[in-house]
Amino acid sequence: FGKSWRAASPRGHNETHVSQVIDSLEEARAAAGRQAWRAAYAAFGGVESTELSAADFENYGEAAWWSGKIDEAIRHRERAYAAYTALGDTLGAARMALSLCWDNEGKGSFAVAHGWFATAERLLADAPEAPEHGRLLLIKALTAMMAEGDLDASATLFDEAYELAKRVGDRDVQMLSLSGKGRA
Repeated sequence: FGKSWRAASPRGHNETHVSQVIDSLEEARAAAGRQAWRAAYAAFGGVESTELSAADFENYGEAAWWSGKIDEAIRHRERAYAAYTALGDTLGAARMALSLCWDNEGKGSFAVAHGWFATAERLLADAPEAPEHGRLLLIKALTAMMAEGDLDASATLFDEAYELAKRVGDRDVQMLSLSGKGRA
């Protein structure tokens, strides 16, 4: 029994499991880094949630979203929000609150979306100018345009979002602002 028993011992199994978890986590992070969302989603699925960082939960949420799993994306983003909050990362928490606002609005959960928006607004109130402020302005502009029908206000907010995004180097918000203003 000697060698074969030791090879099959829980310790050996545990070492193999830890190695597989590390490999899956590295694979998930690499896939998320190249925006291969389906591969990232599959790889994150093989990792225990206790092994995931705030950024991992954020990427897992993004991967779930791009894989068409909206409810799961929301759960991962909520965990990312909690993890960023625990770390004292205001911008990370605000970014997740804005994503959760968008996700819930898309589902028609307007009260929940408004709560996440208010959370993001509170978190960003005293924070130095950052890309998250541009995203906040985008949501305000879209709300003015779609919910309130105030096209002039939305155009002004899209302009503000564009200028802020230009200052902080957020090309996504710049392009979304131009597109939104054209629609307004």
